[in-house]
Amino acid sequence: VEIPETLFDPEGKSSLLNMIKASKGRCFGAHFGTYDYTASMNITATHQSMDHQICDFAKNFMKVALTGTGVFLSDGATNIMPVGPHKGDLSEKEKEENIKTVYSAWKLSAEHINHSLKNGIYQGWDLHPAQLPIRYASLYAFFLSSLDQATARLKKFMDSAAKATLTEDVFDDAATGQGLLNYFLRAQNCGAITSEEIQAAGLTLEEIKLRSFAKILKERKSI
Repeated sequence: VEIPETLFDPEGKSSLLNMIKASKGRCFGAHFGTYDYTASMNITATHQSMDHQICDFAKNFMKVALTGTGVFLSDGATNIMPVGPHKGDLSEKEKEENIKTVYSAWKLSAEHINHSLKNGIYQGWDLHPAQLPIRYASLYAFFLSSLDQATARLKKFMDSAAKATLTEDVFDDAATGQGLLNYFLRAQNCGAITSEEIQAAGLTLEEIKLRSFAKILKERKSI
């Protein structure tokens, strides 16, 4: 997705969804091209960035259009490389400048990745091998920073839901349960948490594979 015409046709309908349908199951991912898209929207080079508001609008629309299709969304890339400007036999000053350049680029990448994660976009592009360490660090930090809280919330939530199910009471907060479940699904998918940590939240490995809070409750009710 690199131009606005990919999102909307001249009548204002979703071009993206039509393309997904036309692929007849062959399309698995929709990737956002930050710099081509911002250029096509007349954004100047200085302000071309993954977290620009014009990009957020496009990606939010993509999320809505792709809901229920099984197609995942991938964000764009940070185009500032964590590569020092100096090569060869370096002076101490040059070494310091290289380190400063790498750390600055990593910091920018981390900010962009966290922006994507907070907006529910869990994939992204990397343009250089040196960007991979900060992607792993950002992903793991994002999920692990809220692991204890999410574990306690989901365990309490599952207990409450189970009691309501057993007594045939109405449990009408499934959306919150699904949101908590989504956290564990994504954290497991990127390798940030282990199977043991999922079980500590009150889920079995069979249940997490269902990927649906409503299905988990239905299965527990049938036991």
